[in-house]
Amino acid sequence: MKVLFVCTGNTCRSVLAHYYANKVAAERELPPEFYSAGLAATAGIPQPAIVAHLLEKEGIKDFKHIPIPLTAELVNDYGLILAMTADHKARITALYPEAAKKTFTLNEYAGVGGGNIADPYGRDDAFYTGVFEIIKTAVKAAIEKLKK
Repeated sequence: MKVLFVCTGNTCRSVLAHYYANKVAAERELPPEFYSAGLAATAGIPQPAIVAHLLEKEGIKDFKHIPIPLTAELVNDYGLILAMTADHKARITALYPEAAKKTFTLNEYAGVGGGNIADPYGRDDAFYTGVFEIIKTAVKAAIEKLKK
């Protein structure tokens, strides 16, 4: 199943989930069917350097990402949409009502709690690291659920 991670700007949370999920899937010999987009993504906004650093620590090298806006085409192409917050989920389903049955928050789908994943944008490196730990836990649980 193709999975789309969605956050606000597609610069940190959804990007971390997207690239980490592809890494975990490859390690488990599953097809890398993960991508990301943002509800308010703008191509000119670069990822914070800490995003590349955190991914590099996970063995994901040569990281390059341009923020991608969420589109109807992406919504239609992906079988599962995992948002970072309940507000993102509500905004996705308001814009694309046909996506309601396939849109969840990442934590909700993963079964690790229904809480929101906080936005680290503009925060210190320790905050990003903590958010990434939450994302990694949820992504691993989501992939296990997808395997079943």
